[in-house]
Amino acid sequence: MESDRPNEEHDKADRARRNVRRARRRNAADERDRAADARERTADARERTADARERRADERERAADAREAVVDAWQERLAAWESRVDQRARTEGSTAPSPRQRSYEAIERARGLVEASQDRLDRSEAALRRADARDEREQRAIEREIADTEALGVAAGPHRTKFWRPRRSAYGSSSRRWPPR
Repeated sequence: MESDRPNEEHDKADRARRNVRRARRRNAADERDRAADARERTADARERTADARERRADERERAADAREAVVDAWQERLAAWESRVDQRARTEGSTAPSPRQRSYEAIERARGLVEASQDRLDRSEAALRRADARDEREQRAIEREIADTEALGVAAGPHRTKFWRPRRSAYGSSSRRWPPR
């Protein structure tokens, strides 16, 4: 009996040490999970901020396009009005601005249109860069989720996976059967 007693105490001590190690591993895993959750919350907050910034930029772009459309229409009406005024002045016999003067004015208006078009092009390019950045963020999020899923699969341990293989028919070609047997 005396020989059983020390072994029993030794077993209790071993069990206690194993329990402590298990608890430490669980605590470490919990800490890793909490850190991963915090990183994910931070990434989500960054994505929400970027999405809000993109929405504001898109709204600014729509407003600028609307303003430019109004200006374009105004310039077309102005050019038509100038033509009518010049035509009326010529029929009445009064002096109208020379064609050279009107050409300079038209060139200045065209330069304004080119500048507005360049601004529109710059905004479109910026919108495209924002869309590319959004796609990259989404891809990184997908890759993070895949890595997390794979990590969970590795942590869960090996499991039996049934792979599909085509069966050979009597004629030598594979007959595809799903689900596999």
